[in-house]
Amino acid sequence: MNKIVMVKSVKSQNSQNDFCVNLKNLSDKELYLICKKWGAAALAARRKFAGLLPEIYAREMAEREKGRSWLKKRGFLSVYEFAAKLAGMSREQVDLVLRLEKRFEDKTILHSALVSGEVSANKLARVVSIATSENQHDLLGKIETLSSRALEVFVKDFKNQNGLTETKTGDESLHVQTFKLEKNDLQVQTLESEINFDLELADDVKKNLLEMKKKGIDINQILRAFLNERKEKLEQEKSRIVEKQIQKRDDRAIIGMPANRYIPIEVRRVVIKEFGNKCSIPGCNRPAENLHHEKGFAIDQCHDPRYLKPLCRGHHELAHAGSFARAVILCSLSIDAPKQKCLSRRNRMQIPHLPAAA
Repeated sequence: MNKIVMVKSVKSQNSQNDFCVNLKNLSDKELYLICKKWGAAALAARRKFAGLLPEIYAREMAEREKGRSWLKKRGFLSVYEFAAKLAGMSREQVDLVLRLEKRFEDKTILHSALVSGEVSANKLARVVSIATSENQHDLLGKIETLSSRALEVFVKDFKNQNGLTETKTGDESLHVQTFKLEKNDLQVQTLESEINFDLELADDVKKNLLEMKKKGIDINQILRAFLNERKEKLEQEKSRIVEKQIQKRDDRAIIGMPANRYIPIEVRRVVIKEFGNKCSIPGCNRPAENLHHEKGFAIDQCHDPRYLKPLCRGHHELAHAGSFARAVILCSLSIDAPKQKCLSRRNRMQIPHLPAAA
């Protein structure tokens, strides 16, 4: 018997030595693939373990009512020590899993996803505030397909669309800001500070606007005229660019060349001129990382600036995640050109100040 144990020990040690030697012979790509494989396995095992904690906790509570301890019988003082020693989980992570299990008691689909380890507790925590018995199936689909970043953006948009978050009104809301001049000097000073804070106007511009208001000039009318003129100029510039893009596309087609997927700099510039360098989704102030083709590039092989919108990473992922998520985005966009169904999932053209498109 001792000889068998010794032989197995020697074989195990030899296999470990062979594994270490083989690691040295791996290429960078092979080493990376092995890391990904075991990293994914570790995450999956951690999710499975986390799903067991609610049952462990329930058994511990049941045993305590009888004056015993399920955990102490196995050498652990608490469920936190149990999770820390066996799976390296922190106290916060344990609390999160136990809280989610309680919140999902009446939502069987999400509850099952948690206790089975199908999805991580961190993703489930992002949707718990909007989860209902009616939408839990759709939410599980989003959890399984979206990254954590895109899921967070989706939940925020869902809340805004359904009025589940408090929205600023009156003077706190930028889109309803007006330049009302009150009779009281203190109110005028407050107005000046609000204009500086919200709109970041230069001192000379702010002074001119307030002076015009004092003289009875309708500031709103002047600003509306300016905005309308700006809009008309942008439309004219986009129409000119579209004609040029169509001509280039047709010329390439005549000589048998495929359409160029690179977005020309003049197209990028006019899109950024219209939307700035932030995400074009109303209420989203994240930096734009991608130019999204609302009308898929595969449809007409043309980079039409009327159908290009700068999006942050989260909203760009949502735009390609399926019709349900895409509907949330498109219904909140202000689009002057006719809306077209986005068919392409490969349009990942980035905006000018970022690295080249992937």
